[in-house]
Amino acid sequence: MNVVKESRMAGVALLQDGDVWVVMVKGDEVIRTRVESLALIMYDEERAANDPAKERRARERAHYEMQAVRSDSFARRAANARKSGGRGGRGGV
Repeated sequence: MNVVKESRMAGVALLQDGDVWVVMVKGDEVIRTRVESLALIMYDEERAANDPAKERRARERAHYEMQAVRSDSFARRAANARKSGGRGGRGGV
């Protein structure tokens, strides 16, 4: 059996044994199939389900998205504040 893909943190491996694809999770065989695309999908699903750092990455992503929203709002308010004009306000007659 040849190891095609492996995620040691999640304990998931995709193996190829001739024309048969095998997905293993922590030493247990999950699926054995001749269809490569099915084996790849099952490997990705098992890796996502067994990933210990998934929650931490989701929290970090949410934090960075919130920072982006805040900085965008700050930049917009700062641009509006610069449009105050000089002596006598913004234009007029």
